[in-house]
Amino acid sequence: MSLRNEVRRLGRRLLAVPQVRRAGVAVARRSPALKSLGRRALGVRAGTSTKKRAGKPRIDIRSGNMHLPGQGSRWPIVVVAALGLAPGDTERLAATVERAQLTSGRFRPLFLVDSGELAPFRSRNYAVETVMAQAMYARVNPQDSYAEYVYERTASIVSAYGARSVVPMSMETLDSMPGTVLRLMGALDF
Repeated sequence: MSLRNEVRRLGRRLLAVPQVRRAGVAVARRSPALKSLGRRALGVRAGTSTKKRAGKPRIDIRSGNMHLPGQGSRWPIVVVAALGLAPGDTERLAATVERAQLTSGRFRPLFLVDSGELAPFRSRNYAVETVMAQAMYARVNPQDSYAEYVYERTASIVSAYGARSVVPMSMETLDSMPGTVLRLMGALDF
């Protein structure tokens, strides 16, 4: 075994120790030159493992990023706030917004829901954030307003993701809204 391979093997073993890995990440964040040196010396790239990741790629929802790698357009993030959905409604909501996105191709949805049904959004590779359901919030924090909680949580999500707009959505609205109107989500470019 060559000296280079021996050094790489030893470095990878050291990085398996959580305290050493955290210290290495902290140093690499402060010094791009050391990060580059570490990549060359260990033969790894940051954020990857030696094992292949199974399944779908990670969701990249940072503001203004490409929807698919290599595409040249920047899409605005639209927060779709759907609270008080009945069980099973999340699949219909995700499918309807997916059709609107595919027909216009002008926005990236970020769903805000108060249920635990996240699979319909995750299976489509959409980002989703949750808030407490109104009944649960009343039990946990009865003295505060649920509307204020949802407003503050939505504002923090908009700020964190750099969203362009918030679209409140209910199943009644979704059922009565034609697809041509749904296509307008994200159409305004500020």
